[in-house]
Amino acid sequence: MDAKLDFSILKTLTELPGVSGRETAVREYLKNLLKDSADEISTDTLGNLIVFKKGTSDKNLLFCAHMDEVGLMIHFVDERGFLRFVTVGGIDPRTLLAQRVRVQTKSGALLGIIGTKPAHITTEADRGKAVGIKELFIDLGLPADEVKKRVAPGDWAVLDRGYEEFGDGKISAKALDNRAGVFVLTEVVRALKNPFYNVYAVFTVQEEVGLRGATTAAYGVKADVALCLDTTGAADIPGCAPQDYICSLGGGVGLTALDARTITPENLLNELKQICDKHNIRWQVRVAPRGGNDAGAVHLSKTGVLTCGLSVPTRNIHSNVEIISKQDLENTFRLAYWAGQNGLKV
Repeated sequence: MDAKLDFSILKTLTELPGVSGRETAVREYLKNLLKDSADEISTDTLGNLIVFKKGTSDKNLLFCAHMDEVGLMIHFVDERGFLRFVTVGGIDPRTLLAQRVRVQTKSGALLGIIGTKPAHITTEADRGKAVGIKELFIDLGLPADEVKKRVAPGDWAVLDRGYEEFGDGKISAKALDNRAGVFVLTEVVRALKNPFYNVYAVFTVQEEVGLRGATTAAYGVKADVALCLDTTGAADIPGCAPQDYICSLGGGVGLTALDARTITPENLLNELKQICDKHNIRWQVRVAPRGGNDAGAVHLSKTGVLTCGLSVPTRNIHSNVEIISKQDLENTFRLAYWAGQNGLKV
């Protein structure tokens, strides 16, 4: 099947707020988008969205794609109205300095600017150390009493940066990890017609803080095989040696051989490679000694599930200027669709 993806859906997905544990806006959008493409839609206790499509066989395929994004949670409002925060998920503090955020409160979202002590008044000691989370604050531009009325510890903030298409088929936005995987899975669900498998497309929560949604969701599905759609770091940039790239933009869908949480069974990995070769789907092997994704939880559920992570290479991962390739999205979609529609010989 030729990939004809609706990238306006990806744009909308990246613009929605959805820090780990606060994925409601993403879930409600997907529920409405997919209601006419599913046989059943449900939400479990933890907040995973489970979309079911009846197949022509008695075999079950579990797809996972996590809805959550890394972000911030407010833990202190000082006497001048500046906000102190902790990170939700793994964020390098270097990527936060002088950036915009949207603080999510009961009365609505507030624009904030992340600041620190300006360079022209730093000391020699300041300049000799890296800026950490404790040196950063959020400035809402409001009087302190107004801030204290509207913001409380436990409120959260999302990175703020718009969706842009640029260069040769590249996309930059916040939350491409993992709205890119979510986007691919929505398009797979919309495209499947009388699939071989009974397909359970699960949009999971809280992946960025420990694969929590996938851990519970996998126990609710008796899966014969599972494919987890996510992004992966692409270190194909200056300063990194080729042997450390993990994956490269434009290199195709990343087939996980190994990461810190999973080792893909040989028969499943070989089957996916053969499908790609037969149908001219561009692929690359992902070997990542650090990191993991929902596959790490899924493959350990019950007595074990044949599981592979399908990864979209992403530069600047866990920042508000993540970069992916449209071609990689299309190749990931084509493989996931083929597997669901036609079945895997495993």
